Amino acid sequence: MKKQLLLIVALLFSFQINYSQVISIIGNTSPSGSWSIDTDLTTTDNITYTLLNATLTTATGPTTGLKFRQGHDWPINWGGNFPNGTGTQDGPNIQTIAGTYDITFNRSNGTYTFIASGTEPHNIGIWGPAVDSINGFVGPDVNMNTTDNITYTLSGFYFSSGTAYFRENDATTNVWGSVAFPTGTAVLSGPSIQVTGGEWYVTFNRITGAYSFVYPGIGILGTATSAGWGPDDIDLTTTDGFEYTILNLSLTDGFAKFRKDDSWDTNWGSLGFPSATGIQNGPEIPVTAGTYDIVFQKSSGHYLFTNTLSNHQNLISNVKIYPNPTNNIWNFTHTATIDSIELFDIAGKTIQSFAPNATQFQLDGSDLSNGVYFVKIKSGLDFAVQKIIRN
Repeated sequence: MKKQLLLIVALLFSFQINYSQVISIIGNTSPSGSWSIDTDLTTTDNITYTLLNATLTTATGPTTGLKFRQGHDWPINWGGNFPNGTGTQDGPNIQTIAGTYDITFNRSNGTYTFIASGTEPHNIGIWGPAVDSINGFVGPDVNMNTTDNITYTLSGFYFSSGTAYFRENDATTNVWGSVAFPTGTAVLSGPSIQVTGGEWYVTFNRITGAYSFVYPGIGILGTATSAGWGPDDIDLTTTDGFEYTILNLSLTDGFAKFRKDDSWDTNWGSLGFPSATGIQNGPEIPVTAGTYDIVFQKSSGHYLFTNTLSNHQNLISNVKIYPNPTNNIWNFTHTATIDSIELFDIAGKTIQSFAPNATQFQLDGSDLSNGVYFVKIKSGLDFAVQKIIRN
């Protein structure tokens, strides 16, 4: 009996070995330096694979780089972005940057990371009077963020006019500087950077020394846009860091929000459309389909959607809603045909939609709870969002 059990265990173990999947990296920037020689990752669960202290070189174009693949063959392979992401089947070559990395890959969902290896962390900060106008170089750094120990970013910080360095691990012997602003290549022990006061989005590459100070990015996203809810916004442009614009943007019926630097840390929304003042973490903006010129002011949160096909700037000014507040029924009247009415709760969720196709309409609110609601009224290319109240 014991011999039979041992045989079964041995067969199961052999089955697992024979059918475990081999995951490797291959490419001219991989440790092998070749598209014909794989470097295998190791695994203990056939799901998460790792390779420690892998030395990679810099990719110089789309035909260079590396990929993950299964079984030392091309039918199953993954490519994507560097230094982390979710690999896609037959995706682009991963454009690596020279360095030594600890690599992980998840075979179930394709996620991967390249983390610069080494026993000492590389904390990068910005240091100097431009950061701390009172204490100057006696003051502390403002630490930057990183996901790969190579590229560091700082968002949402307001600088004073003055000088600054990039600094590693708070050590005065490890500083980078340059005379160039707002972009340049910093060198170790180089001159201090003369920063112009204001809010900047800062990037710094620890390996190459390349840096940039650019205006914070403002983007729009949501179901009304082609971007959906992310992760990447549709960017607006700016010349002063305060007013941002985008022209001839096609939108569908749906919702949208503005946000800064592709992050939900700072975002604006409101139930007003086509013009209102967005508030931080406000409700989603109810958008009516059309092609718009959009203006957004970062300092105030005010926004304006101007329909490029409308001669009336999309604003209905002569719709009457009465009584408001009401106990049950709201009456809507307009000098033109009311094409549609959408009812939203205070959070921006659609409750009901109507298509009156008439100049008058009654909305029965007897099934609604007491409180504040919003209606979006559409007539031709024009529309308005108004607040209604049930007592």
